[in-house]
Amino acid sequence: MLMGKKAKPASPEEMAAVHHALESPIRRNMIILMNQGLLSVPEIAAAVGENMIEYHLHRLELAGLIEIQGEKIVLTEAGVAYGGLVKEQREKGGADKI
Repeated sequence: MLMGKKAKPASPEEMAAVHHALESPIRRNMIILMNQGLLSVPEIAAAVGENMIEYHLHRLELAGLIEIQGEKIVLTEAGVAYGGLVKEQREKGGADKI
């Protein structure tokens, strides 16, 4: 369970962007991997495949879950929070439902 302040979407538009970003199984896997410490573009590309990696990273960035600085990925507070939720759902066998 995550302790401390929970990240909350600031607007319906932000909530929609997060939902869109996390509706992809590839991006759900990416955010879990990032929360486990894979925080470079090459590491994520090697883990999930190079196909459309820039698009997937862009969707996560638009949703405010990550920031990209060169080849380094920085998880935002929301990225950590949502990554934890996605991981928890996967462990319960329900990641495809979110």
